[in-house]
This record gives sequence, C-alpha cells and structure tokens, in this order.
Amino acid sequence: MSKILVTGGAGFIGSNLIHHIIDQPEIRKLVNLDCLTYAGHLVNLAGIAGHPRYRFEKVDLRDKNAVRDVVEKHGIDRVMHLAAESHVDRSITGPGDFIHTNIVGTFNLLEACRACWLDPASSFRFHHVSTDEVFGSLKPGEPAWTEETPYAPNSPYAASKASSDHLVRAYFHTYNFPVTLTNCSNN
Repeated sequence: MSKILVTGGAGFIGSNLIHHIIDQPEIRKLVNLDCLTYAGHLVNLAGIAGHPRYRFEKVDLRDKNAVRDVVEKHGIDRVMHLAAESHVDRSITGPGDFIHTNIVGTFNLLEACRACWLDPASSFRFHHVSTDEVFGSLKPGEPAWTEETPYAPNSPYAASKASSDHLVRAYFHTYNFPVTLTNCSNN
C-alpha cells in the first residue's frame, strides 16, 4: 500500500493523473502538493475532493521546510513530480520563477525525499516528469529524439528543466536514489 505524493496535481496533467489512479487498490493515500499558481485549479479535482484517500496540501516547492513537512507528515514513499513553471514564452519574459521553482523546488523535493528514503524500512520511488524541450529544436526532416540525444535547451524554461533533470540524475548516481525520469512531448 503506497502513499503517493503528486506535485502539481491541480494542473491539467496532474489532475487527470490523480483522477486516473486514485482508486487503484495499491494506493493507501494520495497527497496533491500544489501552490495553485496560474496553472493549478482545485476545480479540476472537485469530483474527488472528499475521497477518503485524497489529501491536498497548498505548498510551494520553493519552501523547503514545508515540503519536508508534507513528505514526513504523510509518510510518502512514492513521488510523481509534475510541478513546474512552464511555457517557453513566460520563461523569456520572467525567467526567475522558472529557476526558483524548477531547479530549487526540485532540489528541495529531492532533499525532503532523500531524508525519508534513508529510513531502512522505506521502499521509496521518485518519478520526475520532464519535457522534450531539454533536447532543443528539431528542423523539418530531422529524426526524433532518443534517450541518447544530447541536451540542448534553447530557452530559460528548457534550461531550468534540464537543470532539474541533471539534479535527479545526480541523486541517482551519487546517492543511489531510486529515480525514473520521463521526457514528455507536447502536453
């Protein structure tokens, strides 16, 4: 029985994910951590707000103590990290939010989870959702990206997501932290 944390769960993708998995028998508790910025709307989850397994925590990933408190309080053992500042155009006009949320926020979450994962009884898992933007731009006729494609971010958004990907990868290699990473395309 897992206690899952979904970051960015009030956004379009996160809320649909929560609706899709909330009734899975292996889920004991599902915690939605979202700070409800421009993309997060609790109306997306109105149908499950009273579900006995569902909890909502209005927390900003940039607040490391609050993030750690949520992970500890709920005994989280699975993370699906979807929260991010997104949209290339927004990153061009205001890159600071992207750096703080996507890089520092991911670091805060990794540290909170690593503290819990060090518990010998834990079977922790961390899934980081990234973007195809980290691979740069394709020209017409170029082959699709693969896992071997070098990173070539071309915007502050893409660079912030590439940085968070590298942090996740570093935690795997440095701490043997149990992570998976996906690069979604055109969500």
